[in-house]
Amino acid sequence: MNDWPPVPILMYHAVEDAARAPEYKHFYVTRSEFAGQMRMLRRGGYTPITFPMLADAMAGDAALPAKPVLLTFDDGYANLLTNVHPLLRKMNFPYTVFLVSERIGKTNDWVIAEGYEATPLLDWTQIHEMNEWDGVSFQAHTATHPHLNRIAPDQLRHEIYNSKQQLEQQLQHPMDVLCYPYGHLSDEVVDETRAAGYAMAVTTDFGRVRQNDDLLRLPRISVYHVPFLSLTYGIGPLNFDWRLRTRKDGRTVPNG
Repeated sequence: MNDWPPVPILMYHAVEDAARAPEYKHFYVTRSEFAGQMRMLRRGGYTPITFPMLADAMAGDAALPAKPVLLTFDDGYANLLTNVHPLLRKMNFPYTVFLVSERIGKTNDWVIAEGYEATPLLDWTQIHEMNEWDGVSFQAHTATHPHLNRIAPDQLRHEIYNSKQQLEQQLQHPMDVLCYPYGHLSDEVVDETRAAGYAMAVTTDFGRVRQNDDLLRLPRISVYHVPFLSLTYGIGPLNFDWRLRTRKDGRTVPNG
């Protein structure tokens, strides 16, 4: 359809009170940085939508707003409770958090092997507190955050199925969307995701969603820390605006 607006799914991780060491830049944005980005969305006329709204529009069953955007947060960091949830609730911006079911209340310990310090994740009390607002959706990010394309078939099934069951039991709503850790997938991973009953899944492939995209291979746009003035990225807010608007697509074989 000619009137289909490509949808940016923004991929965030932690939202920190202050800047961290340079090597952590891809893991977070600052609280003030994030607030400024949300104000830019509102001033720019963007309308945050949900995954069910996106699915209906992709099926041709509903129309999208002129400038849709979808907000996602990988891993479920504890600082979302203080630095994201109150702001987005006040702005009435719906958002999705992808939880690692067997690491809830612990840390993102999968980064330790790569030389990074672990960061606290949300616990169940915090998750249930946030879940009282219907604007937040918690969805699955596997059980332990492995590279899904590198593990044995029985472990793959555990990661995909068990995370779904564990989260559905706790939250009492369907886990319809899976977030692939590291964005790593294969045909086998996608087949297992489909068999487990997920309706949609997101990758880390850079791009905006088009109407005929594969629902289980949706691209996103990574948002990470950029100082207000950066020799590499230019002016921080302008870099964010470029990411929203760009038609660049990092997928190897663009669909459509």
